[in-house]
Amino acid sequence: MSSQGLTIAEAAEALGLSERTIRRQIKSGKIKAELVLGRYGAEYRISGPGETAVARPRVDKAPASTLDKAPTFALDKTLDKTPASALDKAIDKTLDKALDMVKALQQEKAELYAQVAYWQAQFQHLEEQVKLLTEAKRPWWRRWLSRRR
Repeated sequence: MSSQGLTIAEAAEALGLSERTIRRQIKSGKIKAELVLGRYGAEYRISGPGETAVARPRVDKAPASTLDKAPTFALDKTLDKTPASALDKAIDKTLDKALDMVKALQQEKAELYAQVAYWQAQFQHLEEQVKLLTEAKRPWWRRWLSRRR
């Protein structure tokens, strides 16, 4: 870290975000930074990790295999005072809703894949038609001259 503050790369590494995200958050005002003259021109410097108001903490991405499992939901604090059986019912209800949402999203994903495949086939067909139309043909005047001979 330099004496002027963190560079965008250093802030991204410290916060576990990409440099692009840091730039977006600077632009939106979520992170306060100032433009200073750097080695290769103007560059942003962030005062310190304590002063950056990042909208969200670092979240590690889940592996693709866990996407098929039911998501977890945070329960209300009011459920802490309810009996265990009521809490179990609330959890079951939440899990059922989550599974229904996952099934609906999987169905929508399958429909979108079918639409993408259809439009790719249409695009390929149109490309072939354009290629046929733009192929070099004999000009009309050559055909006309060949008849006169």
